[in-house]
Amino acid sequence: MKHFKKQIQNLWQNKFLAIICFVLPVFLGILVYSIFYMGLPQKLPIGIIDDDKSLLSNQIYFNLNATSTLEIKKVYDSLERAKIDLSSGVIYGVVVIPAGLERHSKIGVKTTIPFYYNAQFVLIGKAIQSAFLQVIATMNAKALFAKGLAKNADINIALSEAMPIISNIHALYNPNNSYAQFLLTLILPCMWQILIALGMLNFLGKASGYKDTLSGLIINSVIFVCWGMAMMATFSTLGYAHFGNIGIVFLGVVVMVGAVSSVVICLQSFLRDSTKTASFIAAYTAPSFAFAGITYPQNSMDSFALFWSHILPISYFMKFYLQQANYALDGLYSLKTIALMLPFLLFLPLGLLLESLRAKK
Repeated sequence: MKHFKKQIQNLWQNKFLAIICFVLPVFLGILVYSIFYMGLPQKLPIGIIDDDKSLLSNQIYFNLNATSTLEIKKVYDSLERAKIDLSSGVIYGVVVIPAGLERHSKIGVKTTIPFYYNAQFVLIGKAIQSAFLQVIATMNAKALFAKGLAKNADINIALSEAMPIISNIHALYNPNNSYAQFLLTLILPCMWQILIALGMLNFLGKASGYKDTLSGLIINSVIFVCWGMAMMATFSTLGYAHFGNIGIVFLGVVVMVGAVSSVVICLQSFLRDSTKTASFIAAYTAPSFAFAGITYPQNSMDSFALFWSHILPISYFMKFYLQQANYALDGLYSLKTIALMLPFLLFLPLGLLLESLRAKK
């Protein structure tokens, strides 16, 4: 019991540890949510060059500006001037309406409308491209429908000629294509993993012997298991899908916290230097966002990236989380994924063994 009292006293006396355990989880959660709460990027600034200055070009201008994704910020006289703003980030894209567009559309001559956008920002570029294509596709369908209606005077025939093939697309698991759901459910677990590691390292700072270490492990685990479940509850409150078994989710959170803490204990027992251990933890966990297998699929990674993904507990946890939250897979299947995190727990006895051998010298 005295070892628990010692670590609890350490928790209250060490202000940095208290901030890690009780302040940063809330602060970082609110910060990240405040950045992505909109769900989808809206009113992204673009430019337009209107060389046609016709009724049709005005309609294109209106339709582009009417989308929730795009906002025409500037009208340019030349492409060179537009590219300067495009490269400096004033706008993300520029539409060029060629001269003679309306006349060509009336006589049935196909005309290309160039659209230049900054693909360096992948999510923004994808959103802008999708909105532009949707506007052009809608206008093409309207034009074909009007021509068909004038020819046949039958709405159904005109509609079938304008849209002979109609897509029936169903978005599963993230039906609103919300970037908030996509990013928050990855960024927050990655931050949680780092906070688990930092909390465990600070508990080890006052540990003198394996009993102090185990006491710190238990306290750190209780704190961050609670934060892990609070994170799951927050996702559910925000309306993100959660169809899985809460008991299995709790087990996965416990194993995740134990796995990260065990790795930290082993590193600290081997290095015996908190600064060096913190540096190793930073290098080890920093690539989590890229290597967790969410933003970039594991089956497309090269050997080194795949290796790093496999040595990160968060990779298995994210796989497990998606199985339970989105797919509601059978509990036994998810237990197999949890089992993949169990080898990380072996770092705990290894770290305690190293600590014991040092104590005997």
